Amino acid sequence: MMPNSFSMASELKAASRYSSHLALASVGPEGQQKIKDSRIGLIGLGGLGCPAALYLQGAGVGQLTLCDFDRVSVSNLARQLLYTEADEGRYKVDVAAERLSDVNPEGRLVVIRARMDTDQISRLMSENDMIIDASDNYGTRLAVNRAALNTGTPWVMGSCIRMEGQVALFRPGDEACYRCAYGTAPETLEDCPGAGILSTVAGLIGSMMAHMALSHILSSTKPEAALHVFDGQSLQWLRLKRARNQRCPECGTAGP
Repeated sequence: MMPNSFSMASELKAASRYSSHLALASVGPEGQQKIKDSRIGLIGLGGLGCPAALYLQGAGVGQLTLCDFDRVSVSNLARQLLYTEADEGRYKVDVAAERLSDVNPEGRLVVIRARMDTDQISRLMSENDMIIDASDNYGTRLAVNRAALNTGTPWVMGSCIRMEGQVALFRPGDEACYRCAYGTAPETLEDCPGAGILSTVAGLIGSMMAHMALSHILSSTKPEAALHVFDGQSLQWLRLKRARNQRCPECGTAGP
C-alpha cells in the first residue's frame, strides 16, 4: 500500500519545524512526541504569560489553554510582546490565540476569556497535564496550589517585580507546596505597574517557566524541589531549597 502523500508531507514538515529538538539526545522523536501529546493550561497572558505561550506553542505543545480576562492596553506593550498598539481594547486571549496560531498552526488552542475562580481552576487542572500560573497574583496562586494538591497536577509558578524574578516547579506529593514556601500573604502586596518591572526580567522568567514545563514533560528524573530567584542587577541566579512544612495548612500532615 502506498503511503498517503499528505501524511508524508506533514511528517516532513514537522521534522523540519522541530529539527533542533530532534537533534537533541534528551528530546529526539520520542521526546517531541511527548510534547505533542501534552496539554498545558496557562493562566495569565501578561509579561510572564506572553513569552511562556510563545515558547510552548513554538515547541509543539499539543494543546495550550489560554486563560485571561483582561484587555490590551498601551501600558502592556513594553513587555507583553504578543500585542501591538492596534490591539488596544481587545481581549488578550483573542489576540494571543491569533498570534500563536501564526507561530505554529499545528497545536490546538483553547481560549477561556474569564477571571479564573476556584471551580474553573479545578476544572483546568483536571483537563490538563500541567498548569503554568503566570497571573502574578498571590490569591490566584493559592487557589492553584489547593487545586493542584487535590488533583495531583504539577504546576509552574513565576513572579517578578522591579529587577527580580522567581520561578518554581511544584509537584504535589511528598515535596513542599507553594504555601509551605511562601506562607501567608503579607498585608500589602505591590504589583508590577506600581513598583515597576524591567521588561527583560519578565521575559526571562516567562521563558524559564516554559522551560521548566517542557523539562518536566521530557524528563524521567525528579530534581530536588527548589525556588529559583533571579537578580537582574547582578545577573545572578540563586537556588533555594524548599523545605516541607509539616504544619502547612494546605499540605501538612502534623496536628495543630
